[in-house]
Amino acid sequence: MELRGKTLGVIGTGRIGKRVIEIAKGFSMNAIATDVRPDLEAARALGFSYGSLGDVLTAADVLTIHVPATTETARLISDPEFSAMKPGAVLVNTSRGSVVDTAALVRALSAGRLRAVGLDVLPQETAIREEAEIFRIESAPPVDLKELVASHVLLHSDKVVVTPHTAYDTEEAVHRIIESTVANIEAFAADAPSNVVNAPGREETRAPSGGGGQPS
Repeated sequence: MELRGKTLGVIGTGRIGKRVIEIAKGFSMNAIATDVRPDLEAARALGFSYGSLGDVLTAADVLTIHVPATTETARLISDPEFSAMKPGAVLVNTSRGSVVDTAALVRALSAGRLRAVGLDVLPQETAIREEAEIFRIESAPPVDLKELVASHVLLHSDKVVVTPHTAYDTEEAVHRIIESTVANIEAFAADAPSNVVNAPGREETRAPSGGGGQPS
C-alpha cells in the first residue's frame, strides 16, 4: 500500500503526535486528528484538521495512537471503534497497551477488518516475557489471563508487527535522555523543578522527546 494520498488518523496531538504528522506529510499523506486539547496553531502550520474520534476512525487509512494511559483512555479502541474504521485500515499503537482492547483487536483481525497492525505496547507485558510470573504469589497487579492469551495470538499473527520499546535506544536519543536528566537535576537544585508531573499547584510541562517518550 502506498502512503501518498492516504489519510492518517491521529489520536492525540502532543509532542509525538505532531511529529508523526510531520513525517506523514513527507509521504504526501492527508491527516485528521482528535485531541481533548486541540492545537489549532499546529494544525495551521502542519496542514491537518481536527475532528471527533468518530470522524478520525471513519476517515483513516492508517490510525496511529498517541495518548497516555488514564481511566478515560482505557480500552479507548474496542469493538465499536473497530467497526467504525475503514475495512482494510492499518492500526499503529505506540502509546500504552491498555488503550486498545486486545480481545476486540483479535476479533477485528479475525474478521478481516484490518489490513495490518503495528504494536510497540501490549498489556500484560511482564507475563508475556516470562509466563512463570503469573504463579508468583507476590505478583501484582494480577494477570488478566484473557488479555494474556489475546496478546499471544497477536504475537503470532502474520498481520501484526510487535516492536520492543527500543525507539529510545539510538545513540542520539540516549544522549538526549542524559541531557534532559541533567537539566532536570539542575532545575530541581535551583528550586525550579521542570517537567513536573501531577504536582499539586503546578502546571504540567511536557518532557523533551527522547524518541520513546510518552506524549500527553
